[in-house]
Amino acid sequence: MKIEIEDNKFIEFDESNILFFYGQNQKISREFVRSLKRFANKKSLTNLEELVYGENGIEIYRNDQPLKAGSINIHFLQDSFSLFEEVSFEKNSLMAEYLATLAESIDINIELQKIENHLLKIESIFNQHLKKVSNNISSNLSSLTYTELLKNNIFLSYTSGSHDFPLEMMDANEFVDEYLGLLEKSLENRPKETWISLVNLASFLTAEKIQVLIDGLVQLAEKTGLVHIFVISQIPLGINYRPNDIPNTIILADELCQMPDFDSFRNSIENHYPGDLNITDDQLCQNFYEIVADIGDNNILTGKSYPDIVLLKVLDEILGFKVPNFTYNLKELTNTERAFLDS
Repeated sequence: MKIEIEDNKFIEFDESNILFFYGQNQKISREFVRSLKRFANKKSLTNLEELVYGENGIEIYRNDQPLKAGSINIHFLQDSFSLFEEVSFEKNSLMAEYLATLAESIDINIELQKIENHLLKIESIFNQHLKKVSNNISSNLSSLTYTELLKNNIFLSYTSGSHDFPLEMMDANEFVDEYLGLLEKSLENRPKETWISLVNLASFLTAEKIQVLIDGLVQLAEKTGLVHIFVISQIPLGINYRPNDIPNTIILADELCQMPDFDSFRNSIENHYPGDLNITDDQLCQNFYEIVADIGDNNILTGKSYPDIVLLKVLDEILGFKVPNFTYNLKELTNTERAFLDS
């Protein structure tokens, strides 16, 4: 896939149900999110925007074929308010879309008809009273449609314990399950390719809820074949990673680097590692995500374990990045590892 971030400047990567974009290059990260948002807008570019993206607009290609904005729904979760919006009765929210589908509910329409009958009775009573003062004036009560009911009579609240709270008073973490449920209903009612952009989740969700959100989205992706998830963050999320997540990870450094399949990843590290790499696949995976955001970063590295420091230098050298300065305790390293870091 190729996504244009400026006129004739693209980022390229292999697709998967979920992709992790991690690293210190916040310029590319911002441009990537900006392009996705503008593409999702589905409107023609302004003259100023054409200076950024060119006269053809934002171009996104899959297998060299251009994608049309109208063929994809793109959702963004980037702060507490963005999650609140989707579960509230805001225009174009997942909640508003779901409630609109209930217009076809037989049960609701039966009850609306009962209300209509009651309104006719009230209208008749009004007119009986009006005849006492006028033979010419009568009343007419408007019927209540489902659309009017939603617009004027529905207010959403959140029940916690024995109390009801306004939605806006709740923490974003409380809405993760509802978001997943509404998204699933949306995909059932309107099957359409859907991209979910998760931007810096750790700034507004707990690690536990991030895991619930990621797991739920991946399950929807596997179930429907419609969902693609973009995790975009300066630092890696504290979730459970598996070796098959490695090729779905793109490092945001001076250059974008997508990791290869796990077997190639491990073999390359073993071929460049000072001494034997005596760790399991799962441990190598976890160690990688401990240092992924530091790959290609020239700042002095502190606060990492010594095996992680060695792994970081190996990956920097494999990928052709400048190796940063390291600080380490000689007693914690083998002679081979120490010599490697000093080289």
